[in-house]
Amino acid sequence: KIPQKDERTIGVDIYEWDNQNTASRVSLDTSFNDKKIDSITDSGIQKILRNHLELYKGKKDDKGKEIAAETLAFLPEGIDEMNKNIKQLNNGIPHQPIFKVRTYETKGNKFPIGIKGNKHTKYVEAAKGTNLFYAIYMDEKGKRNYETIPLNIVIERQKQGLISVPETNEKGNNLLFYLSPNDLVYVPTEEEVNNQNLVDFSNLSKEQAQRIYKFVSCTGGEGHFVTNNYSKEIISNENGTNNKNERMLDLNKSNTIYDEKSKPIMIKSICWKLKINRLGQLVKTNS
Repeated sequence: KIPQKDERTIGVDIYEWDNQNTASRVSLDTSFNDKKIDSITDSGIQKILRNHLELYKGKKDDKGKEIAAETLAFLPEGIDEMNKNIKQLNNGIPHQPIFKVRTYETKGNKFPIGIKGNKHTKYVEAAKGTNLFYAIYMDEKGKRNYETIPLNIVIERQKQGLISVPETNEKGNNLLFYLSPNDLVYVPTEEEVNNQNLVDFSNLSKEQAQRIYKFVSCTGGEGHFVTNNYSKEIISNENGTNNKNERMLDLNKSNTIYDEKSKPIMIKSICWKLKINRLGQLVKTNS
């Protein structure tokens, strides 16, 4: 509000650019509840959809349980009914039929599809399950740091002929190695960490073989693993939530390593990356 000389005030509408949101055109469906209607960029269409939604609130099924209004209002039949009566829903003002609406949402992990023409204004988002690169960095004191690398950064680096993940993180820590789904890691004992010659990957003992894990997924700083001989669970979540775990599995106490809190150690905190050479042999690598 702007103060005037006569001490009266005048209401002023203020608009500003918001670079943290993106808009997309989507089809109407049964997910359009009151909250999602709020995300529609056209206030006139918001009003029509809300008036239509109100007509279905309070309806109950055969057992007397209330039905979510949007599941009736925005079925194909409900959308047809809305468009037949769209003038009344718009307070007597004619309006074109509505089948698709423009909604906005936070940019989140979306990134521009390119830089030429208007491609820098168009955003895309990686599909679920495309966290493919998990970087492990180490600081000067030997402490590890972990980071999931976004797909757009990976693509840009590969286009430039660089390795898929940055060689240093924001803290200036150097890359130790990175993992992708199905990569194998070995969890060494404290003795093996201090003396790597104790591990002969061409002739692993049964106990050592049980400390090989397969990397399956990552989110932020979390890295999830399963045992290398894992096929499919017999009991739901027997290997942790969604059958994957950040810690060693406490299946055989003879080969389980514990941290200072007496919990099975976090695999990412100590593991070595493995690879299989062209002879089918396991070898340790930090690359």
